[in-house]
Amino acid sequence: MQPEAASAGRNVPAHGAKGPGHACFAVAERDLDAWKARLEAAGVVIEQGMDWPRGGRSFYFRDPAGNSLELATPKIWGLPEVGGA
Repeated sequence: MQPEAASAGRNVPAHGAKGPGHACFAVAERDLDAWKARLEAAGVVIEQGMDWPRGGRSFYFRDPAGNSLELATPKIWGLPEVGGA
């Protein structure tokens, strides 16, 4: 990725990295809110939540090293639900 291009004109955390990076993990729609609550209960700050244009939802948070982590439902990529549903 080209970090400068990947961070320009976006309303979500930048992709690409010089230093901390970004990773996204697929989570079943039925589990997404429980993951968010579990992280918040552990003191993790949720930076942003997104409802994506083609469907699906995600949210962003940081790991202790400063990386941007995202949990997302597969619909954000146009994929079927996790677990074949």
